[in-house]
Amino acid sequence: MSFIPKQFAVIGHPINHSLSPNIHLLFAKEFDFPIGYERVDIDRESLLRRLDEFKEKEYSGLNVTLPLKHDAYLLCQELSKKAQLCESVNTISIKNNQLHGDTTDGIGLIRDLANKGINLNQARCLLVGAGGVANGVMADIIECSPSELYLTNRTIEKSILMESYWKNYAKKHSVLLKVEEIQGENLSYYDVIINATSAGFSSEISPIPDRIINNETYCYDMTYGMETPFMKQALKLNARACDGLGMLIEQAAESFRIWHNLLPQTQNIKKELQLLKLNINI
Repeated sequence: MSFIPKQFAVIGHPINHSLSPNIHLLFAKEFDFPIGYERVDIDRESLLRRLDEFKEKEYSGLNVTLPLKHDAYLLCQELSKKAQLCESVNTISIKNNQLHGDTTDGIGLIRDLANKGINLNQARCLLVGAGGVANGVMADIIECSPSELYLTNRTIEKSILMESYWKNYAKKHSVLLKVEEIQGENLSYYDVIINATSAGFSSEISPIPDRIINNETYCYDMTYGMETPFMKQALKLNARACDGLGMLIEQAAESFRIWHNLLPQTQNIKKELQLLKLNINI
């Protein structure tokens, strides 16, 4: 009897830039078993129909990227507690013709920060952005118990709504949660600034003012594959800066664990990607 590898895909729009196939195939190679993994470009309007097609074709799982994470949350028949809390799904398991949704973005971020020696416990943090990307990591950030977590966004009303949604969860974990107008008069510095906006792609100007960064600030941009204006700004101000490639790898590792009950090693994946001569900044 011939063995048919399990089939997986990453879905989103656009999707050609995604490194998920490369990463998951490297993980599978570590454990010496074959999988199929592809990129599939899907827009929001066709998502429901395409999810039905994946079920009909007996795919085993899907990774979900922008702009589909909230839509996937709405369409899954079962959800993990974290996916329910964040109202976001980036990992779908297809079992018995049902869609089981989970989110691994938050744990991917926290594991990458930990790998870089950054502990959020009792830190003064700023999260920039109030969309699905920011909300998708909020639970895990709060669970790390920073002393203060400030939210800001170009449209500050969105941050105010975000604060209202998360305030009870923050209180439960003894985290002071506030909205911050960073273009205002506050001159305080932050221990960690996390950029969860797409400003690196849409603007040549950092969304962060110079005056809230010093040489002890850790500046983390969830964007990967380019040195963003925020990262350039941080380096100019002698702060530490990093892109989100490590987060991508770590969230993929957790997705892999959910699907295969195996947690791959991630330390050498960046080097492996370089050997594949992928056009990314590492």
